[in-house]
Amino acid sequence: MDTIEEVKNCYQYTDCGLKNVWLENGYDEIETPYGKGLSIDDLDGLHKTIASVLVDKTSPLNGNELRFLRVELDLSQKSFGEYFGKSDQSVAQWEKGKAVHRNVDYLIRHMYRQTINRSSVYMDEVDRLRKLDRSDYQEWLKFKEENGTWEKASGAC
Repeated sequence: MDTIEEVKNCYQYTDCGLKNVWLENGYDEIETPYGKGLSIDDLDGLHKTIASVLVDKTSPLNGNELRFLRVELDLSQKSFGEYFGKSDQSVAQWEKGKAVHRNVDYLIRHMYRQTINRSSVYMDEVDRLRKLDRSDYQEWLKFKEENGTWEKASGAC
């Protein structure tokens, strides 16, 4: 549910983390135990449309927009920062309003476009980063030798 505010027959949709998103239709007001709420038709479709508008806009991304795209890519601040050789704290600073570097702005837009199209090397990279976020990263690597050739081995020692 989202906090909503009626203005000119539209509703401000702030649950996505952006303050400038207004819905003209495609939602229903509902009563909840906590008060009025909003039920949005096709929430995934709405978020994809918002992201598409963000990646196509001509002005630089602000911190909230960067965060929205990162979340839509299902990446943590840590993995996103590592992709750019930065810390999760750098990503947090960008998202809190520090100017987003031009290269980061360009690359997250490109990553999102390619990920939605399910193509390119970026899709593989985003998938790899998602797996890193969800796995127990181990500091050691395991290898085995077979027939005079070394290769990476799986499983625990």
